[in-house]
Amino acid sequence: MENAKRVNYEKFDGVRRVDHRREKAPRFKISRRKIFLVGFIVVAVLIGFRMATMEANLELFTTFSVPEGVSLEGIGEGISDKWAAVIDGKVVLFDKEEKRQATASTTKMILALAVMEKKPFSKGEKGETITITQEMYDIWGWYLRNNGSNTKVEVGEEISEYDALVSTLLVSSNNMADSLAIWAFGSIEEYQKYATEMLERNAVKNTTLGTKDASGYDESTVSTASDLARIGYLVMKEPVLAEIVALKKAEVPVAGEISNTNLLLGKSGIAGIKTGYIGDVSGYCIISGYVSDEHIYTVALLGADTRNRSFNENLVIVEELQEKLVKSQIVEKEAEVGYYESWWTGKVPVSSAEDFSEVNYQGAETKAEVSEEKLNVSIDENKYEISLDVPEFSRNPSILQRFLHVFGWKK
Repeated sequence: MENAKRVNYEKFDGVRRVDHRREKAPRFKISRRKIFLVGFIVVAVLIGFRMATMEANLELFTTFSVPEGVSLEGIGEGISDKWAAVIDGKVVLFDKEEKRQATASTTKMILALAVMEKKPFSKGEKGETITITQEMYDIWGWYLRNNGSNTKVEVGEEISEYDALVSTLLVSSNNMADSLAIWAFGSIEEYQKYATEMLERNAVKNTTLGTKDASGYDESTVSTASDLARIGYLVMKEPVLAEIVALKKAEVPVAGEISNTNLLLGKSGIAGIKTGYIGDVSGYCIISGYVSDEHIYTVALLGADTRNRSFNENLVIVEELQEKLVKSQIVEKEAEVGYYESWWTGKVPVSSAEDFSEVNYQGAETKAEVSEEKLNVSIDENKYEISLDVPEFSRNPSILQRFLHVFGWKK
């Protein structure tokens, strides 16, 4: 092994001297070319990493908002009885001092809804068969003696579920209402438990079913105009019940031909729903409903002092609603409703591909949002999709655009 020190032997004046000096290590030299190459590789790696990890978000913005709807001010002005109007299940107008009162036979709407939940059948069918028992016959006798509305029955008589509902809703048959409750739920008490839960589930909060009452004959069954209008909406939404309440006449076993007590049927498009009266404690009550432009409208009026007044005032409110609540333009074709934006596209506007009109009113809860291919509009619980025109553009940046963006470029 070579020593770190080299020993030099020299002769000087005849004397040998040893020169101890460190040997210099060879110098390591790096060429400029190598330095440039290494630097280029480092920069390329950094740029590539930045290109691969840079954010490439394509954002979608909504600029459209639903215009303000028509005013409902003035509807029902001058009507002193308790009243309320509901559009597609939402209470939009009601007596500002609304109080609960006896519901009379309008209560039968609740029974009909509960029976159709418990024993459902489809439109065009008759449902299950009910055999009239001695208990049901005795119920008929009690209402007959106490001047309650009724339809005659016989022990052993067989009546379809559909015809029993027809009797209940068209002529307010108290005995058939109680019989339906006992048949479907086992007892009036079990029916009331079910119906109370059903009302809570449907956000009907100011209605109380009275003691042992499925018919509304008991004045302790109370509600408000807005609750009953909402219950009427639920009836109109159920296909079988909507068909029944629109009948002017029907033929049922034993009782024969019966006629609807709702004299507003057919006027101004009214297609139901239910009347009620148990003397001064309830006054004359009527809940009417109609369908227009695929929307369900229901109007409840309670406590009128005469039957004619209840019909006339209810009709006034219906016709005032129909006059004001018509379709209006929500968005025009080619109107800009939003835009895409990113650093590689800039702003890319999107527009409506069609005209869109719908019923809208002040106080409605509205929302608009642009999605990938649609303008989604909601007015209360109703939702609509409007097609969009979206220009062609790059949804992702190219490699060149990514590279340029590393150095600050954007469109």
